Amino acid sequence: MDSKYRIRRAESSHDAGKLHDHYDKIFLPEEVGAFAETIFSHLPGMKNEYWFIADDEETGEIASAFALIPWTWEMAGTRLKVAEMGIVGTGEGHRNKGLMRHLYREFDATLEEEGFDLAVVQGIPGFYRRFGYYYSIPLEPHIDISLHQVPDLADDDSYEFRLAETKDIPFLLEEDERYRKSNFLSVFRDEAKWNYLLTFSPKIGFGSQFWIMEGRKTQERYYFRISRQGFGAGLIVSEISEGISDDALTDLFVFCKKKCAERNKPYIRLNLAKESTAGKTAISFGASVGKPYAWQIKIPERARFLSRIAPILEARLKESSLKGFTGTLRLDFYCEQIDLNWSEGKLESVTPGRGGECENTLFIPEDLFIPLVLGHRSWRELQYTRPDIFPAMMYVGPGVDSAPDKTVRLIDALFPAERSWVYEQY
Repeated sequence: MDSKYRIRRAESSHDAGKLHDHYDKIFLPEEVGAFAETIFSHLPGMKNEYWFIADDEETGEIASAFALIPWTWEMAGTRLKVAEMGIVGTGEGHRNKGLMRHLYREFDATLEEEGFDLAVVQGIPGFYRRFGYYYSIPLEPHIDISLHQVPDLADDDSYEFRLAETKDIPFLLEEDERYRKSNFLSVFRDEAKWNYLLTFSPKIGFGSQFWIMEGRKTQERYYFRISRQGFGAGLIVSEISEGISDDALTDLFVFCKKKCAERNKPYIRLNLAKESTAGKTAISFGASVGKPYAWQIKIPERARFLSRIAPILEARLKESSLKGFTGTLRLDFYCEQIDLNWSEGKLESVTPGRGGECENTLFIPEDLFIPLVLGHRSWRELQYTRPDIFPAMMYVGPGVDSAPDKTVRLIDALFPAERSWVYEQY
């Protein structure tokens, strides 16, 4: 890296304005600068030291920067500490000088120092693999509803629509709990995060409006989220109550169709899980479904993460034919090994491989560990294109030698494919 640059963290509120200017120079007309300043000043849990900055010492201007945005995700009831590498931007005259590599070393050290369970990125394709990130959780599926597929119910007054307010937070927390129970991996948003979403998110280009719909003659109440801007031409609906009724969903789509007319949007785009109530309903009446993108995810320390999710693994094993299992399951990454040591159905320890042969071994390349352990794909699905993930005895063939091997049944029980979806927190 050129000696003209200084690597640092944000130092005071003065940096919020400098970051705003930095991102505007790179991204305008996209309002990334306003988004960054809002995150800097108002997002719960954000710290000055979570901004990684490279200064041009000759001009005093920011040359490159990004943020560690703290999240809490939930995995089958277990809370995870998550760091998003976000709002990444390098000025045009400062690219290809290794600034990102230097900033990323600082980020990586913070992951270790503060014990983050996961690091995640929503960024551009192909770039973050070099930093150990792999596609692992669905993102941006593009369920597109043509306006002609939505009926016109101009005189229907079954539901009243209004913007959500902070007084609605108890209801929204209940809706979040329903959503989390429907997904293996999800986001946990507390009262402070909801207060941010309702107070600051509607004010910025990358923010959203949250709407409440209530039955005029019934006790029904639902919510949904419409992005103010977003990427693409459609009206983006990125949250809808998980248990919404069929009639209410039809009225919601009619409401969104009217918003399309107001905003000159040619279609409604659902940025929702295909398995969600709204997603399945839209698909059933003809909405098109694009190929989904995915979160890029890194697990900073594999053994620590496996220990962290021990309650999940134990609960799964208890429901399998191997409940009460005693023994070792080895994950062999070709360059290192991790042993999961079990005693009567309890995960006693997670240790480095102890050498020698292990009766129950799964060979797995490092890049396939994350989609497997997070439930993005089963090992069989991953094996369609990657035969280098396999139980040790798979290619030996049937016979006496393979009879004691429980690897397939253990992996099937411990790491099934799951439905996951992560809502935004800003």
